[in-house]
Amino acid sequence: MRRCIFIALAALAACANRGEAEVDGVLLPQADGLVDAPDGATMAVNAQTIDTAPVPSGARVVKLAVARDVPWDRVSALIERVKSAGRTPFLLAGHSYKVKGFRLEDEQARGAERVINVISYIDGKACVQPPGALEAICVQSPDGRYIDRAFLREQVRRQVKAFDVKTVEVELASGLPWADVVRTIDGARTCCYETEVAVRIKRSSGS
Repeated sequence: MRRCIFIALAALAACANRGEAEVDGVLLPQADGLVDAPDGATMAVNAQTIDTAPVPSGARVVKLAVARDVPWDRVSALIERVKSAGRTPFLLAGHSYKVKGFRLEDEQARGAERVINVISYIDGKACVQPPGALEAICVQSPDGRYIDRAFLREQVRRQVKAFDVKTVEVELASGLPWADVVRTIDGARTCCYETEVAVRIKRSSGS
């Protein structure tokens, strides 16, 4: 059973929406480790439209602008629906007011045997577990409404330095809001300044 060591955090100020990236009225999650988005059709969805919005035709790449509060299981289902339609999904996020591309996973993370584990929960709790350890260092935001990206960066950076492991495997709760998915992955990926860290998503056996 996973044991957790909790660290207290000061409350963080709520983020203002002013000046933040949006697409067709959909406010995007914010991230730092972003890339340029390719050409293609754009599909902007929120919690009310994500399951029924038609996949754009006539374009190989479909850029997905997903609202921050949509649960991860529904985002994952949308990605698979776009793939099933013969299109290539490409996720979007914001860097301040700029719309950029967001990678869920990094190619170089595939096949890595030693990983740092990061686990995010829907109640604002996140845990960082060193390779092979039974204990995890965990934190929960004061109001339970968000994953603390700064904490993840700090703790992942410590484990990368201590164990010389540069791959992070993230475990995401199915109901985790899309904004927290982005915070989790981006916090791990951008932890370590000049040291490049690769991220992959933990999948259940057989998936």
